[in-house]
Amino acid sequence: MEANIEIFDTIIRMITENGLKSLTMDRVAATLGMSKRTLYEIFGSKACMIQQTLAHYHREHIKRCDAIFAHSDNVMEGILGVYRHMRNIIAKLHTDFFRDMDEAFADVKHQYEDFEDKRHKHFLEMFQRGIAEGVFRPDVNFLVQSKMLHVQMEALKRMEELFPKDLTLVDVYDSIIIGFLRSIASPKGMEILDRIRHADSEG
Repeated sequence: MEANIEIFDTIIRMITENGLKSLTMDRVAATLGMSKRTLYEIFGSKACMIQQTLAHYHREHIKRCDAIFAHSDNVMEGILGVYRHMRNIIAKLHTDFFRDMDEAFADVKHQYEDFEDKRHKHFLEMFQRGIAEGVFRPDVNFLVQSKMLHVQMEALKRMEELFPKDLTLVDVYDSIIIGFLRSIASPKGMEILDRIRHADSEG
C-alpha cells in the first residue's frame, strides 16, 4: 500500500495545525481511520512519514506557484499571487512549526539548503524578467536583495525569540514581503502592488 494524496493532506494538516511534537503514529492512524500497523507498512517510520509528506507538499507547492505565474500578466502579479497563497498557509501554521522542523530534521538540512539554492536562482531570473517588464527598478542589487529576503525569512522562523509576543506569523510575513516588494518596485510595479493590495482588502 502506498500513500495517496488524502493521506498526505491529512498528515500535513496535522503537522501545520498542531506541530510536530504532538504528531504520533497512533494519532495519525486514528485520524486516517486505519491501524498503526498499516501506517507503518506505508511509511516504515515516523521520520520517513514526515519526510515523504513534506517532499510531496513541496512538489505540490511548486506546481501551485508555477500555475500562479502562468496565469499572471507580469512578475509583480505572480509574486503577489504566491504571497497570497503562502499567507493562507502561514495563517494556519502552529507557532512552533519551524523550530520543531529544525530540531527534528537536522540530518536532512542539506535538502532545504538545496531548495534555497534553487529559490535564489529562480528569484534572480524573476528579477531580470521584472526589469524587462518595467515592474522592478533596474538600479537595485538583486543579488543582495535576494539574500536579505532569505535572512528575513529565517528570522520569521524564529519569531518567538525575536519578536514581541503579540505579533503573529502573518503579521511578520506581511511586513517582510510587502516591504521587500515596495523596495524594488518601479512606479509601474508600485501601481500594480497598490491596486492588488487594495482589491484584497476590499475583498
